[in-house]
Amino acid sequence: MAPIIYLFLAALGLSLLLTPVAGWLGRRFRILAMPQARTVHTTPMPRSGGLALFLAFFGCLALAGTLLPPSVTGILFDRPMRYVYAGAVLIFAVGFADDKWTLPSKLKLAAQIVAACVACFGGARIASFAIPGHFTIHFDLLSYAVTVFWFVLLINAINLIDGLDGLAAGVVFFASSVQAVLAGMRGEAHTAALFAVMAGATLGFLRYNFNPASLFLGDGGSYFLGYMLAALSVSGSVKSQVGATLLMPLIALGVPLLDTITAPLRRFLRGRDMFEPDKRHVHHKLLSRGWSQRKVVLFIYAITIFLALSALVLVNLRNAPAGLFLLVVGAALVLLVRKAGFFSYFAVDKILGWLRDVSDDTGIARERRTFLNHQIEISQAPDIPALWARMTAALELLRFDMAEMVLSENGAGSCRLLPAPPGSSLAADAAPDAAFRWRREGGEKSDRELLCSPEVMKLELPLLGRDGHALGALWLVKDLGADPINEFTLRRVENLRRTVTATLEKLAAS
Repeated sequence: MAPIIYLFLAALGLSLLLTPVAGWLGRRFRILAMPQARTVHTTPMPRSGGLALFLAFFGCLALAGTLLPPSVTGILFDRPMRYVYAGAVLIFAVGFADDKWTLPSKLKLAAQIVAACVACFGGARIASFAIPGHFTIHFDLLSYAVTVFWFVLLINAINLIDGLDGLAAGVVFFASSVQAVLAGMRGEAHTAALFAVMAGATLGFLRYNFNPASLFLGDGGSYFLGYMLAALSVSGSVKSQVGATLLMPLIALGVPLLDTITAPLRRFLRGRDMFEPDKRHVHHKLLSRGWSQRKVVLFIYAITIFLALSALVLVNLRNAPAGLFLLVVGAALVLLVRKAGFFSYFAVDKILGWLRDVSDDTGIARERRTFLNHQIEISQAPDIPALWARMTAALELLRFDMAEMVLSENGAGSCRLLPAPPGSSLAADAAPDAAFRWRREGGEKSDRELLCSPEVMKLELPLLGRDGHALGALWLVKDLGADPINEFTLRRVENLRRTVTATLEKLAAS
């Protein structure tokens, strides 16, 4: 373990030395993060900090050849790892270019996929997922796609959480530290060494990036860190239990991964571009609650430490109920983040309402299918009396209290036959050609009480043909005090009106 500790210290020292240089270069070449509506800083800041991490990592990689045994260095520079390093160079270059020139989001996503493909082509691939003693999933032909998704997920997880001073680098430090310990326990010295280097580099960077920060990580740094977390967990799984190596970052990075998965879903449900940046991530939500930047960062640090230690326990379980433990950890994460108010940005009640609307529109909801049956029965009515009888059955389902349909063969319009409240202007002013009236059985109020009640909803709907001529009118009354409407009542009424109008036209033509 001594050489691994030396590498950690070397990465820490290099990062402490190189980070100020990276900040100077950022200011010198105008690689700056300008204040925007979705950012929390108010002055231009260098966003070139990723350069220090990149150089510290590869500087220590070169040093590893002199500190580690030949058997370990042979693995560090074998074919799969060379492809991993090549992908790391590519993804850092693209991220660093974005820090300078702001590249299109689709181009950056394509670069992430290409970098993942490079590592996958070299042999860093997720072929299966196994929890010893519980289950094993073999991906076979899907292995390539699963691996690419894994890389893209972790890259964007670190990138999205990089919104506050020290947040992303601190989360990666804790995750890498625990991963290094786990790799050392498994006897994977090469993986432990690389995770130790990442931990040392991010710790040194935090000296300048923690609140108040003097420079930012930038996309170059966040892409590089996310990529290396993904790559090292996958490369470590080639020679060990893949469930352990993938569960560790999945659990330890619970907060950024949750943010990454829900961010595009949130934007999609709100009708926005799924890749459009916004100010609705978990750390932004905590800030909106009046928390300081430092308090938010420390809070997420605490969650990350808890999850990382939980993951360490989980992956070392043998015959214990690992699934139950994972469920408890996941529930704790959800409760902690929900306590922070994160899910309120989803407007959960609105989302659930939207899902109910979708189920109603598609006919999945039973109530919608029942009402559809009434519509079909109405449309097949052989005459007007049958039409009215079937209409009243639909109105009974909707819990209306009173209804009247007035038809006019000459197109002169319609009138109300029901008694109007005193002093109202609803009295009939013309004689109808045909009128039908219905009152729901079991109502406690008289007609007069019902019509005069301030809790009653009254609807008067014109029945217009396709060419705009008047077929008549439909008048509906519902006591909302006794039975409130739901979100679908008015939609059902409009569906009913259209069905009745179409049926009246069909009967008139027959």
